[in-house]
Amino acid sequence: MIARSSSFMRRRAAALLAVVLGLSAGAVGCKSPGASADAGVAGLSPVPAPAGLIAEAFLPTPDATWAKARALVGGSAALLPGSAGALAASLLGLPITVASEIDGGVPVLGAAVEAPDRPRPRGALGIHVKDGGRLIDQLTRGEGARFRSTPDAATSIALLEPLQGTSPVALGVLGNYLLVAESAADLTAVGPYVARTMPQAQVPKEDLAVELPRPAIEGPVLRAARGAWDNARGPDGAPPATAVPLAPMIEGALAMLGDLERARLTLVLDESAHLRVSGTPKAGGGPASKASTDLAVGDVKPLLELPADTLAGILVRDRAASRVEGVPRLVDALAGLVEGDLPPAERERLGAVIRAASDARGDWFAGGLRFDDAGPTAFVRAAVGDRAKLEAAVQDLLGTAELQPVKAALQREGLRISTGKAEVSQLEGEVRRVRFEQTAAAGQPGAGAGQPTARKGAPGAEPPGGKGASLPPSAIELLYLVRDDGLFASVGNDPGAGLRSVVASLQGEGLGGVPAMKAALAPLGADIAFALVVDPLRLVARRLGQPGAGDPAPVVIAAGAAPAAAGAAPAALWARADVSAAAIREFIRLGGAF
Repeated sequence: MIARSSSFMRRRAAALLAVVLGLSAGAVGCKSPGASADAGVAGLSPVPAPAGLIAEAFLPTPDATWAKARALVGGSAALLPGSAGALAASLLGLPITVASEIDGGVPVLGAAVEAPDRPRPRGALGIHVKDGGRLIDQLTRGEGARFRSTPDAATSIALLEPLQGTSPVALGVLGNYLLVAESAADLTAVGPYVARTMPQAQVPKEDLAVELPRPAIEGPVLRAARGAWDNARGPDGAPPATAVPLAPMIEGALAMLGDLERARLTLVLDESAHLRVSGTPKAGGGPASKASTDLAVGDVKPLLELPADTLAGILVRDRAASRVEGVPRLVDALAGLVEGDLPPAERERLGAVIRAASDARGDWFAGGLRFDDAGPTAFVRAAVGDRAKLEAAVQDLLGTAELQPVKAALQREGLRISTGKAEVSQLEGEVRRVRFEQTAAAGQPGAGAGQPTARKGAPGAEPPGGKGASLPPSAIELLYLVRDDGLFASVGNDPGAGLRSVVASLQGEGLGGVPAMKAALAPLGADIAFALVVDPLRLVARRLGQPGAGDPAPVVIAAGAAPAAAGAAPAALWARADVSAAAIREFIRLGGAF
């Protein structure tokens, strides 16, 4: 049992190292002069940065940060090691007696360099110890010795090799730093810089800080981001249908990412976990610097005005000029859903109606999701620039469903779209209805023939999963209303209730009346271009039929641009994620259930 546990811990150490180095590979470090993180390594002077340096990371106060992490996790975390030293000893397969040698008050340092011949970069971590020589003696001498020490002549690193078996990581000691890497070659390539040069850098104030200069952003970070987006696309390069509305935004974000001069990632732990990323655009008027000056930003008021029972909400701000620039990308994305090429005339018509709708609406829209006994319902409220033009543009946009290629694509999917007026009680104004009806299963005989599928409970009808299985509705309705104070829309199991809710929340109690939601969103300030808030615990509870279960535990993701001083360089772009302690604990408890 002990042997299996020890083997498990060593495998976890290797996995932890791979994660740390993999994350660091997306960052490039920039050293700052200032207060030293260590009193220095006796007799060892700083060395130049290794070729291809793409990452430096700092964990300034290991013991304090680990204590915060344990408090955030709560519950089972009480069974984990009580200090950063004990944690490191356990993960690295070292005797627990050496835990006291690890100095939890001095920063853990890390660096990585690009390795074109490998899938991952070379990297090393440096853990400060009270006395490097004494640590070597404890590990290599006496009856309990587990390692032998072999000096590396080129670097002066004392390589620690296991006396029995193999180790999942390479260990070494240089001065007063225990060095950890995936291989001895990585240790000798990066370790000297970590132990001899990085201790002289300015110590950041956050619990974790990583600096990202241009080479890393243009290299591994951008490759990883583009790879993730490419993997989400189909074989023909078209995005999935659910991502079509976001395709222009994603493409624009990738262009901005590749135009950053440097970026900084930080993590702060208190009652919640706060992740921050800020980026400085390159000079020259590229996509990032243009976005930093042209980005539409504002406060979270439209999000706080969504209905109080909103379990997930989103706010997007954009300017008319940026919407116009995104029209061709959106047309391309929509055309990709149509089998074959969309003829030029019909492509132009589609572009014209999208352009007209974007011109007529205002500079923001907010949307949300609610669950009740009827099931999920989504709703949207958007600012209106020109009411009459927007009403006409929406009608024209719905009319594109009659374009022959679009109509054929819908028929292949067994769908039919119809429009008309709708009566919704307690609402002023003309409510319009868009009905999406499944006529037959896609690819089955009769698909597109205009014959509705049998509903649940109809004679002879049986759910796809067999008797007793839940059958999705054969028709879904979208209701919308255009007024001077906004475009309101709702779709789902009860769109009428959703539409009434999103309209009524302007005069009644909205999301801003939920203390936990207001507290989570208020710190975002007035420089927001995008914000997303999700209450995952209540969302899962509602899906499980427990509407009153759980207190709000919001997760917030946002992005925007910090204001630039007059005559200064382009404003910094920023993104952040804030996760409440309750959400963290539930994520860990339920794991894959989310």
